[in-house]
Amino acid sequence: MQTNNSWVYVTVGIIWITVVFTSLASPELVFGDEPQIVNAAAVANWFWGLLGSVFVLRSTVFRRPHEAGYGQDDAWSWVAIAVGGIWVAAMLVSLAVPAVSVGDTIEVPVATIVAPIVAAALTPYAAEFLIEGFAARNASRK
Repeated sequence: MQTNNSWVYVTVGIIWITVVFTSLASPELVFGDEPQIVNAAAVANWFWGLLGSVFVLRSTVFRRPHEAGYGQDDAWSWVAIAVGGIWVAAMLVSLAVPAVSVGDTIEVPVATIVAPIVAAALTPYAAEFLIEGFAARNASRK
């Protein structure tokens, strides 16, 4: 049981490492005649990281015995790989895609704003799919 919890800690750690890297290095929102610079990732990504962490914990550690997939601890390593991959991909997209220029005075980092939202939205689907998939596979063996 202890090693399975380690997989959950790794997953949540990956989420927060990507949130920190994205917040520090992603393109910034620039607007106004005298450029006002706002780090959109630092303002919003903590919320999406928190939401992704809650989804992972809800799918793994805080699962109730009457729920489908309860006790499928062998799926947690795959959850770490899948969810970690989703968040690393979101980080890479946020860092690699440049800000979109709107006129002469506005630059909007669309990828920096949208990628963590997509990652947070995909996180519960990936976790639930893997845990319930392992539960169905183990049930068919019995």
